[in-house]
Amino acid sequence: MKILIADDDSTLRGELAELLREDGHEVQPAADGEEALRNLESARFDVALLDLVMPRATGLEILRRLQHSRSPTSVVMITGHGSIDVAVEAMKAGAVDFLVKPFEIESLQHILQTIADERQSREMLAQPSTSAATRKALIQDASRRKALLAVVGPDASPPAGATRVLRIDVVAKPPNVFESTQLYHLNAAIDESLRSVDRPVVYAAGLKVIEDVHGRGDMKAWVRHVSGRCTAKGGTLVMSGVDAALISDIEAELGLARAEPDLQGMLESLANPIRRAIVAYVFSTGPAAYSSILKMNFVDSSSKLSFHLQKLQADLLLEKNPEGAYALTEDGRRAWRVVRALSDERHRPAVLFEPS
Repeated sequence: MKILIADDDSTLRGELAELLREDGHEVQPAADGEEALRNLESARFDVALLDLVMPRATGLEILRRLQHSRSPTSVVMITGHGSIDVAVEAMKAGAVDFLVKPFEIESLQHILQTIADERQSREMLAQPSTSAATRKALIQDASRRKALLAVVGPDASPPAGATRVLRIDVVAKPPNVFESTQLYHLNAAIDESLRSVDRPVVYAAGLKVIEDVHGRGDMKAWVRHVSGRCTAKGGTLVMSGVDAALISDIEAELGLARAEPDLQGMLESLANPIRRAIVAYVFSTGPAAYSSILKMNFVDSSSKLSFHLQKLQADLLLEKNPEGAYALTEDGRRAWRVVRALSDERHRPAVLFEPS
């Protein structure tokens, strides 16, 4: 990741920069708040480590500037023992975490990993079945590995780099061209092609002819068959030119998780690994007391745990029952079920759609 370190302590700034570079990060130091702002305005950073108290601009002032500009930079506040309350306020203002001086490098490494996990989770919760970039990356990767099989109808073209192309046309020409009535033979050819390939991608386009000849039920059965063969080999079926109604039917058939629109904000809250872990714990145990959650060591201080619990309550995922224990709301349970389903789909989804 690209990291900005803003601290007026030159010794801490230099040592921290060296350690993070050893971990493979790209690091830019800044000696005060003004230099930090110049860097943030001229380049994009994944993470900014900001000393809370600096000359020319405090870490909190810089954080507010970043929030106002809707910058994607994740802010970690660095503070002294006497400023923990202010650091918690910084988290409420948008900082992802804080470190209290002096701190161990392992604590910072853990926070950076949490930030990386949250970015990955946000991509997962963005529902990759609608991502053109995901489809393109999968196809290019399979092409390089010679694991790309194309199945195309009369009016469609295969992607560049397909290892084998199976066509549906008016006249059969074995072993690669089939009539639309020869669905069994087409499936046998697909099975043969996938047998010796790991993590295959099957690119299917222009296959409305299957639905026209065999009906929607057989079309959905065909998708189940091919996606099942791909999943068994760790691969993906990419379907191009599919109408919205058929996509909805296939998703329902395959049980693919889709986020309900009113849950999207709650899912954003669960992109944070700490809050996700708390919700998972409460989901599995039932209503949990503050002390029992604290013992799970999701965070390294009670002040951070209190912040995340308050955030989950504000996002309507947790509530306090009459006994004072934290319990999931009904919306919290719904959101958690979506997160689990999306997580279980693997990084390579079973089916990706390219709508018509």
